[in-house]
Amino acid sequence: EGERRAKLAEWHKECGTAAYKRREFARAIEEYGKAAELDPDNIAHLTNRAAAKLEAGDYDGCIEDATAAVDANNERQLRADYKLVARAYQRVAAGYAKKGEFGDAVTYYEKSLLETSDPKVQMKLLEAKQNKKLKEEAEYLDPEKSKAARALGNEAFKKADFPEAIKHYTDAIKRDPKDPAPYSNRAAAYTKLGEFPLGLKDCEKCLELDPKYIKAYSRKGAIHFFMKEYHKCLDVYKKGMDIDPKNDDMIEGYQRTMMTIQAQQSSGQVDDEQVKHAMADPEIQGLLMDPSVQQALKELQENPQKGSKVMSDPIMANKINKLIAAGVLRTA
Repeated sequence: EGERRAKLAEWHKECGTAAYKRREFARAIEEYGKAAELDPDNIAHLTNRAAAKLEAGDYDGCIEDATAAVDANNERQLRADYKLVARAYQRVAAGYAKKGEFGDAVTYYEKSLLETSDPKVQMKLLEAKQNKKLKEEAEYLDPEKSKAARALGNEAFKKADFPEAIKHYTDAIKRDPKDPAPYSNRAAAYTKLGEFPLGLKDCEKCLELDPKYIKAYSRKGAIHFFMKEYHKCLDVYKKGMDIDPKNDDMIEGYQRTMMTIQAQQSSGQVDDEQVKHAMADPEIQGLLMDPSVQQALKELQENPQKGSKVMSDPIMANKINKLIAAGVLRTA
């Protein structure tokens, strides 16, 4: 009797698989169900029905069947092949993924991989993890709470508690990543802590979101100034003045930088650290390797009186002035 039931179950299974391939999922579910009734100790029938339910859009049914397959194997000690158990866990994970419950999907893909290694499941696990992160980030979005977090950051900044300010500005960014303001605020806090590269990154992100955000130009210019990248500093202030010609921060920043460059040149002292930093800058490297610049510098060295002629070319004058501002070219 047992053998007859098993053979009949196998026949229903084959009918179900044929229907599945024809995408007749309702028929496949019916046939797999009959197979499961005839041969309940073969968990493949439940995992197959779970697959058909998944394709039919019955995600809860898929999860229920695949979970039942695992439970039957454990409770009745059926000792099903580990690959079959892994497949059951995959079905559960796929059902949760389709429902958008990516945390549970991650859990069950990981359980599947504990049974057997499978590159395809590894990829699905990574995808589920990425989707979980994206969903969490999307659920966290809230412009009003972003403003509240930014306000808390401003309060901490005024108290000179810059790490606390950064924490709140970061939360504000997570709540509303398209708002340029908290990036600019966080850049200011990073600057106070001497974290200049992080501050620059935030300024650039702020300007990516709003190319006319003038405070970001001011803060970016200040960071370049502190890093003694005076050539970059001047470029930033010029761009800021192009947007707002009467902005006091831009004008004063530009003037302060020019005065610092002039004082540095007239002092006769060389800032070795500044020069080393400038020589690592691809822009400065490019200028020094420019044949036209090399020729101009050679002419100036051989005959300083030609300086006015060389500098009469606005393009060349800009290149020479950039080298002077960077500290790699001395005029005194």
